Amino acid sequence: MSRKVNKIVKLITGLLIMVLLLCQLFTFEKFSAVLTSAGISSSLSLPIAILLVIAELVSLPFLINMNMSKRISLMSRTAGFLSLGIMTVISFLAFVNGYAAVIFGATLKDVSGLVGVLMLAIMWLLLIIANIPTKKTAK
Repeated sequence: MSRKVNKIVKLITGLLIMVLLLCQLFTFEKFSAVLTSAGISSSLSLPIAILLVIAELVSLPFLINMNMSKRISLMSRTAGFLSLGIMTVISFLAFVNGYAAVIFGATLKDVSGLVGVLMLAIMWLLLIIANIPTKKTAK
């Protein structure tokens, strides 16, 4: 895969994560209640919401191609997989329990749970493609 395609895929994934992050942060005070309504226990909903937001934020440097050390890049890549993993579990619980998509927080309330699951499937595909190493061309 070429570097240009890889950069475009990273940018699209980063933009999607930023949209979700902004939706969650606009109504963060209601986000834990939304998670509780989706089937997550009330004692875990706030820590999960905080962990999800932090993981999404930490994943952005890798996805927007910031110049950083290898350790920070690895941490950012790992945070990307962690954030999508948390979102997948939350969306699966909401879908199984018959609730609307909760990955958008309380900002978008009437989005079908299936839409959230399909969006996450697309984001997983993009994140996996973004983590495929590119060939370095000789100059």
